[in-house]
Amino acid sequence: MKIPFLSFFLFVGFYAAYSQDVVSRLYHSARQFELRSMAQKPDWANLESAPLFTVAWLSDLHITDETSENLVRAACQLLQQELKPDLTFITGDNCGLPENRLTDFPEISLPLRRQRWLKNFLDREISGRYFLIPGDNWPWEFETVFGAEKRSFSYAGFHFIFATQDQQATSQEGCLIFAADTIPWLKEQLKANQTKPTLLLMHEPIYPPCFLDAPKIRTLLDENSQILGCLGGHLHLDLEFTSGHWKQFCCPAIGRSHRPAFKLLRFTKERIVMTSYEWENDKQKFIQADKWQKMDLPEKFQSGLPSARPPAGFALENMQEMPARPRQKNQELAERFAELTNMNMAFMLEVTLGKLLFK
Repeated sequence: MKIPFLSFFLFVGFYAAYSQDVVSRLYHSARQFELRSMAQKPDWANLESAPLFTVAWLSDLHITDETSENLVRAACQLLQQELKPDLTFITGDNCGLPENRLTDFPEISLPLRRQRWLKNFLDREISGRYFLIPGDNWPWEFETVFGAEKRSFSYAGFHFIFATQDQQATSQEGCLIFAADTIPWLKEQLKANQTKPTLLLMHEPIYPPCFLDAPKIRTLLDENSQILGCLGGHLHLDLEFTSGHWKQFCCPAIGRSHRPAFKLLRFTKERIVMTSYEWENDKQKFIQADKWQKMDLPEKFQSGLPSARPPAGFALENMQEMPARPRQKNQELAERFAELTNMNMAFMLEVTLGKLLFK
């Protein structure tokens, strides 16, 4: 992906002037990369037969008031009534309702009330199996209500890994790391499923690097050819970047975005086709947008996939989970904020000038 050199030099000036606000800088710089509408539907998006299965992907619900709650409910209603996905994935920053909206059970903490409210809401609004992870906003008590935040499973020959960080500095955006045992667990999951096309789901993108351990995970994905892509949110923008053989996708936010949206993934033996559904304020509903994305499956992985969907559908297989545990607050990580700043400058140089400068 290329951008004009003028944009690059503008970014460098922006970087120098606002070096203390990495999140705002990254957001405004990333907006120039947002996915745009296509003039016509590409041929590869026209499936010759029914997909093996479909997955709805939502991120950054940001349920903090009635408006955001209604947006999420509208998305869920479209899923229930029309799209009917086999699975639903939600990649973090879920519920931050204020205390005056959660007056039941005042004897328990506000974070726990939020997670209980969210589970009741999702159980009611989503039909079928759903999986979610916490984000950097409101992750507290997630494990108490939803259980494991890190899990791995197979479905119709594909493999899915959900991962979350273990420590974060609440005072500084992006200052999150994994515990010592998490990356070895990720390596085990990848090694045990080398023949299955795989997606990694996290809240914070790896590329661009939005957390301190992003370079470690990028190296891990670069070393495992079965990885097709990483699905994340966090930036509230519709983005796609390529790192070697895999792609980083960022889903727009639903509850807090200049263009609320979610995505539907259709899985076939040859590729995964992704379609966007965006909120139309005039119509007060989510409408399919003229945007399509894809992940092509290398031929060596296609032979292990079923040829067609069985009448009863597919079952989850090979479920692996790390024991549920609370995220730790570690304010010392804020002292490493400059690392994240440098990572993002390197990212902008890489996508703007190409990898030639880094060889």
